[in-house]
Amino acid sequence: MMTVIGGKNYTRNELLALIGKIEAIVYARVSTADQAKHGYSLESQVERCVELAKKKFGYNEGRVMVITEPGESGDNPDRPGMNHALFLLENGVGKKIIMLHPDRMSRFLKLQNVIADRIWGSGCDIEFVETPEVDPNNPESMLFFNLQGSIAQYNKAKILANSRRGRMTKAKNGKIPGLRRLYGYTFDKELDTLVINPTESEIYLLMVDWYLNGDNGKEMTCSGIARELATRGVPAPGGGDKWHQAVVSRILRRECYTGKFYYGRSEVKQTNGKKIQVPKPKEEWICISIPKIIDEDTYQALQEKMTGREKRARGRQSDNYLVKGIARCGRCGSAIIAGPPTTLKGGRKLRYYTCCQKTRKSFKVGTGEKVNVCYGRSWRQDVVDEYVWSFLESHLNDPDAIIADIIKQQQDIKKIDELNKKKMGLEKTISEKREEEGRCLSLYIKGLIKSEERLESMVRPIQEQIQHLQEEVFYANQSLQAAKTKYNELQAIKDSINEYRDILESEKMEFETKRAFVRMFISKVTLKENQIEIVAKWKPDIKIEKALNNQHSIVHYSQEHGGLP
Repeated sequence: MMTVIGGKNYTRNELLALIGKIEAIVYARVSTADQAKHGYSLESQVERCVELAKKKFGYNEGRVMVITEPGESGDNPDRPGMNHALFLLENGVGKKIIMLHPDRMSRFLKLQNVIADRIWGSGCDIEFVETPEVDPNNPESMLFFNLQGSIAQYNKAKILANSRRGRMTKAKNGKIPGLRRLYGYTFDKELDTLVINPTESEIYLLMVDWYLNGDNGKEMTCSGIARELATRGVPAPGGGDKWHQAVVSRILRRECYTGKFYYGRSEVKQTNGKKIQVPKPKEEWICISIPKIIDEDTYQALQEKMTGREKRARGRQSDNYLVKGIARCGRCGSAIIAGPPTTLKGGRKLRYYTCCQKTRKSFKVGTGEKVNVCYGRSWRQDVVDEYVWSFLESHLNDPDAIIADIIKQQQDIKKIDELNKKKMGLEKTISEKREEEGRCLSLYIKGLIKSEERLESMVRPIQEQIQHLQEEVFYANQSLQAAKTKYNELQAIKDSINEYRDILESEKMEFETKRAFVRMFISKVTLKENQIEIVAKWKPDIKIEKALNNQHSIVHYSQEHGGLP
């Protein structure tokens, strides 16, 4: 029995080898909440689904593929495992998908129906262990299926509301409704509160003293504190093996050490299955009293000193960096930021772009050795900016050529009209097929079709054709939307060129205007060891050899994925 966790890529030959070999796909999913509240587990789901495949359909394990989805919310429409299962079914691998319960597809009714329509549209069946068989052509069966989806959605919303209300009530009564950890404290599960951790609180007080008073006359920064703690072998928060400068800064900024723990500082909001933390107004926070480690005056002195140092440290301005915000590191993929400058003998300063992973200061517990995530060179800002602007200027000096390129691409996208016609034709055919289905039913009601079997033999092919046509409409809509989006974005670039043609033709251009044009026409700049890769929004691939800091290199100018990002 083949088992896959989440998604998987296949070669054409691998996919062809599965067609005919796999009869059924078992899909099992758990989220943390499901496992805790209902006792679901991937193993038990798989066991029961495979048992159904054997007993009801006579499949042996070699004919069954299992796809598991651990820790994924059913509200997420972009689950790797579910996408994997749908891809296989739509490409002819498997005749049916087996799940424990409809809520394994989703607890969101609309998404549950979208997934079910895709499965039925591929000509496959859906089987559930805990509920009756679903027949998409039976109104009563579909009513029951949708009722189950509505109940699952209601139950989830009810559970979340009750849980949220319970946590708020607990917080208003001075209890802390669950906490992963807070350095310097231990969470007392019986009393639902925080108690001082003697060892960690002592380290916290040492950190405060070092920052305010230094160590033996030596000023201590957050970076210095992290290095010293690591050198002394002090365990990092959570038992980690590295002390980070950012962790020290975050700990020293927290107000809770004055005895005030705030609950409800943010709330989780979910959009299309993605959860994000959204800050709440301070007046909505709930203050819970906990044992204090420092007094208010010490905390305020600490904050003033930290704020003062941060203001003095802001001397490295990045306002005159041309590709700020669109440059990425070619080594690790992280953001590129303004690096520390170098002053030459004559007083001239050289500024640099550097990977943000190089500037993050972390120190190994036990040795205090600095740990870097990204190794390699930084890039001279003047050289990078000159290359990028030279590339863009060479095209902006001939805006008509850019417009011609865009018009050519927009003409290529004339398929918008073709897609519209295709969509309208498909919808017309679906309407005709539904009328044909209705005529068959009328003949059956009038007694001209004598048996249900005969009616079924006439109606079933029509329904299959309708499902296939509906699938084609879905994909036509997707293609149409993508084509319209690309057309509109290209049109925006063309309009901008016409609007700012006078500025483009002027001899002197303000830096902010230059940067505005860079962002308008370039989607990404990737800095590698000896290469710059510029991803433009309108131009096909071009490769030009250049020299970077007196070293031979190749600068790639390309269009991302053949279209707009």
